[in-house]
Amino acid sequence: MSTIQFGGVVSGLNTQGIIDALMAVQKQPLTDLQNKETSLTSQKTAYSQLGSAIDDLVTKLQSFTVASAGAGRNATSADTSVFTATAVANTAVSQYQVSVDRLATATRATSTGAVGAPVTDLNATISSLNLPGSVTAGQISAVVDGAIVHYTVGDPTTTTLGQMLQGLSDAIQTQLRTGGANVGADATATVNASVVGNRLQISISGAGLAHSLAFGAAGDSSNALGMLGIDSATATNAMNPTLTGTTNLGVVRINSVLDAAGLSGLTSTSSGVITIDGVDIAYDTTADALSTIISRINNSAAGVVASIDRTNDKLVLTRKDTGATAMDIEDTSGNLGAALKLAPGTTNAQTIGASAQVTVDGRSITSSSNTVTNAIDGVTLNLLTLSPLGLTQTLTVGVDQAAVTSALNSFISSFNSLGDTLDKLTESTPGQAGGTPGTSGPLASDPTATSLFLSLRETLFEATGSGSINSLGAIGLNTGAIGSAAGSTDRLQLDSTQLTSALSSNAVQVASLLDSSTGPLAAVLAKLKTFEDPANTSAYIQSHTTGLGTEISQIQREEVDRQEMINNYQTMIEAKYAAMEATLAQLQAQSQQIAATLGYSTSSSSSGSGTSSSSGLGTSSSSS
Repeated sequence: MSTIQFGGVVSGLNTQGIIDALMAVQKQPLTDLQNKETSLTSQKTAYSQLGSAIDDLVTKLQSFTVASAGAGRNATSADTSVFTATAVANTAVSQYQVSVDRLATATRATSTGAVGAPVTDLNATISSLNLPGSVTAGQISAVVDGAIVHYTVGDPTTTTLGQMLQGLSDAIQTQLRTGGANVGADATATVNASVVGNRLQISISGAGLAHSLAFGAAGDSSNALGMLGIDSATATNAMNPTLTGTTNLGVVRINSVLDAAGLSGLTSTSSGVITIDGVDIAYDTTADALSTIISRINNSAAGVVASIDRTNDKLVLTRKDTGATAMDIEDTSGNLGAALKLAPGTTNAQTIGASAQVTVDGRSITSSSNTVTNAIDGVTLNLLTLSPLGLTQTLTVGVDQAAVTSALNSFISSFNSLGDTLDKLTESTPGQAGGTPGTSGPLASDPTATSLFLSLRETLFEATGSGSINSLGAIGLNTGAIGSAAGSTDRLQLDSTQLTSALSSNAVQVASLLDSSTGPLAAVLAKLKTFEDPANTSAYIQSHTTGLGTEISQIQREEVDRQEMINNYQTMIEAKYAAMEATLAQLQAQSQQIAATLGYSTSSSSSGSGTSSSSGLGTSSSSS
């Protein structure tokens, strides 16, 4: 717009004020359009807010099905250390007497003997033996009749097993013959340390007294006692006792390649296959370690778990599934299965698993798993341990009251939130005469919006079907106690005590009542769909927002046209007043020029005052 300011310099008129007044008249229709757009936009926003509140309630109703509410069930075990249970929707409400008679176990295949080569050469250095681990140099101790004696293990790379065993036995024998704090000297006692059946034996012979013997002291720095399996062996006040280690001395080396693992009877081959339950596990005896084979088995589809029993030097395969199913183990090529003493092709190395067995109300049921689904319709039993002999545990299947209460409260919260939204959008406050003007919400003049909440509430409490539980009011839904403060009883509440009573007396009727396809909730849902439905352009919210959007767009186009008219009018009127001032200025200039030509002063007065100005012309006189 032009920023030219007119002050009536020539005409003496307040031309700017005249233009402003004229423009104010021209702008009023635009202001009316803008006010109307603001009002319509506010209404459109309000309908969108109302639509969101209805959508939330629709979502709550659509999820309020039999499965999640009235037909929900819980299953409670009287002794959860024996078994736990779960129940699906609509399971019969009842009580059962259950006993767990047998747990399902998994089939296990275990090497029929130690798989590592036994230690037989006492003259071999400690580090060269296939012991369970590496022996470290340092002190080991024995407690002989209450007295501690020490022996120092030398460098394992130069010290032989025989030297270590002899040194330890000599230390013990010296203490026996010297006598300790608890037992006197026994001059004829002899101690011998040897390897028998791949395990260490320390024996006392020729003693005339009973002796006590144990191993290990706080100051020990070598792990030899543990590697020899003798660290926990003890004898108390025994005559010539023999103590035997708890682990094999010669064991398979699980981290060395198979050819160097000390695996007895293995045929060296660059490739081989052991097949477990139809799954091939390939190996290379020159490159793969037993630990690698174990990982391949565990990561395969064979459905078994492989592990090493270090104490007995055996491989153990355990089926992941329980039940009386044997493993099929075959040496497809090579002989690793045989070397691991798994008796390929037979069940000689296997302990076949067992099926679970439970008794329900005197009826015996078996299951291949400890998760029993075939004992009670709709109920899953999770077996944990055997029932105490001769005792049964009570299983109660009941209505999941917590699920019903939670679902109802979620619905109530959303329903009341819709009421809050409607109250805000339709509120109307009358003004005071000569005082504060009234106010109204954007939907205050919409009769559908102002009556919507009451209409929904009436539908919600309608009775359906027959029987005593035929309305939501019968299960505890209400709008507050009679006599409550005015305005405080238009929102939903839930009487949990009444709900519990209804569920206990007739859970089936409650389930039917709460079903969103048959009960009053279905009628509420259908009504809500007529108000808000993104798939239906004729729905109340959709039609209003679409219509308002169209009207707003039309007004915005009119505003653009009106603004253009205003701009053009202002340009025109300013041009006219500018031309007027220019014309007046030109006339004034011409007047001054004529006056000058005629010899008149532009400052003379033209009033008939009797005073005339000199024309400046010469006068002539006549002589008579």
